[in-house]
Amino acid sequence: MIVLLLTSKNEADVLRLNLEHHLSYGVDHVCIADNESTDHTQDVIRGFGTHASTEVFHDFAVRQKVRYALLERVRARHRSVAWVGVSDTDEFHWMAGATLPEYLAETPPDVPALTCRQKLFLPTADDAASGPVHHRQRHRTTGPESPLHTSYREGKTFYRSAWLTRIDHEHRSRRLEGEIVSPPTPTVHHYMIRDEDQFVMKVRRLTAWRERDGLRSKLWYHKLRRAFGIPLPPHVAGFKSEWWNVYAAGGEEGLRGYYRDVYRLQTRDLPHLIADGAIVEDHAFADWRAAAASTQAGTSLPGSNAS
Repeated sequence: MIVLLLTSKNEADVLRLNLEHHLSYGVDHVCIADNESTDHTQDVIRGFGTHASTEVFHDFAVRQKVRYALLERVRARHRSVAWVGVSDTDEFHWMAGATLPEYLAETPPDVPALTCRQKLFLPTADDAASGPVHHRQRHRTTGPESPLHTSYREGKTFYRSAWLTRIDHEHRSRRLEGEIVSPPTPTVHHYMIRDEDQFVMKVRRLTAWRERDGLRSKLWYHKLRRAFGIPLPPHVAGFKSEWWNVYAAGGEEGLRGYYRDVYRLQTRDLPHLIADGAIVEDHAFADWRAAAASTQAGTSLPGSNAS
């Protein structure tokens, strides 16, 4: 049995996409730690019946404990959990030509975990105005070395169930004994910023955490460039500290302008960003999802009754 642990807050629409995808791709059960969502998140979860379980919590710092508590309930019912993935609502695991159980099964038996590297997709001015995010966003960074790769670099991990208590980091644990392997190509399709409203919501939430917990962003790329006296290219999207500063100086209006003019990639910039190796067009997952949806049309899938 494969279980996926998610944390979510006011992401009902993308959560539905996440559950539909993973439950048809080989995940047997999804545990959702809901950080007091005020949208229809709970309605979405109920639509997936026994394939999903959830608990609402208040303090983001305890999300790991909440997810583990949900997992223990699943274990108590099934007692056959082999793999557990720790992920987020905006991340979709997919490898061309293989299901999730198939590429987990290729992991050597003495390896405690499989860390899956990510593809970070970015919003552009060319994106369609509506539709699922994996159909709208067709451009991604070429990898962590890209100056536009403003998300984490550790990857996301599936752990053998017996090792789960040793996790010390939700991206990739450093306390596991033995080798941690990765699929040959990145398999996590990450849609971190999906539109203008979600960008504003994300920055406001991060700002609240920062004020409360002293959260700091990883500015390694900016610091490295400055250390060698290399100016940042004008198209480089700001890391989280820059987002906070924009919000502090200009409020929501300033943040929306920043999203439209700086963070979102402009049509005129796409050709040279591709030529420079910063981004690449990639719609393989979108095409696969479209084909899968066509094949599954009319069948009874988990969540098909979600409202």
